[in-house]
Amino acid sequence: MNDYFYGWYYRFQGKNGSAAVIPAVHLSEKERSCLIQVITEKESLYREFPIGQFRIDRKKERMQIGENLFSRKGICLDFLGDKIEKAGGKGEGSSLKNASPARVQVSGRLRFGKFTVPDDDIMGPFSMIPGMECRHEVYSMKHTVNGRLKLDQTVLDFQEAMGYMEGDSGNSFPEKYIWTQHFLPQGSLMLAVADIPLAGIHFTGTVGILFFRNREYRFATYLGASVRKMGEGELLIRQGHWQLQVRFPKPGGSLLHAPDCGQMVRTIRESVACEAEYTLLYRNRVLLHIKTDQAAAEYEI
Repeated sequence: MNDYFYGWYYRFQGKNGSAAVIPAVHLSEKERSCLIQVITEKESLYREFPIGQFRIDRKKERMQIGENLFSRKGICLDFLGDKIEKAGGKGEGSSLKNASPARVQVSGRLRFGKFTVPDDDIMGPFSMIPGMECRHEVYSMKHTVNGRLKLDQTVLDFQEAMGYMEGDSGNSFPEKYIWTQHFLPQGSLMLAVADIPLAGIHFTGTVGILFFRNREYRFATYLGASVRKMGEGELLIRQGHWQLQVRFPKPGGSLLHAPDCGQMVRTIRESVACEAEYTLLYRNRVLLHIKTDQAAAEYEI
């Protein structure tokens, strides 16, 4: 059996909080199971299910894990989740443990509005290359979200809130990467930078979309973009006369499970609401400058 994972990522941002939900399946020689993870501004939860409880209809773009449903129209959740806690050891977040008494009842129904779909596949010509370690997809840069998400007695109401959806598949997450997403008043921004192994070599690649005022601006390695800086809380991308800079003053976030050779054994960090500064320049002229405490960021460096 080839090592493989496939998952979707939903993000929601409303007036009283942000959250993300990640349903995924992972297959390897040692393990075959599926998983749901939920991240809020305060905690990270997960529940693993037997592989027999996983169903997917790719044509209808619908996934089911146990009694939990996921689609482009919305999601329905009802499961008992375990809190992800840090285990002792060298380095912060070096491993994960399940604190078994810290179980949380997760339930909710969320309905989505019309998706803002990218013009083309975010991977561009790389989508045609077999054997890519991780393939990224963006399903919607921005759409409305209505409903509520309940974690025990904590209720997150999403009324005409903002939503985002993407997906990943392959055998492992990149060894080194940074991802960020942020909603703008008239659009949305997504940017990912990663170390990519391909045909025996490694290179630092990037893909990103700025959707603003009904227009798409794309940044990608296959369009000539180069990564000038990655680390120390900063990303710097240049593409022709364009420059996109992202700064994270206070890196942090919740711990998550991530795939490695088909198994969810890696530790990464994600924040659904963190401080960030985005600056877009064209010929050294500032076109967009935003400081926020509501950005999403995920990384392993």
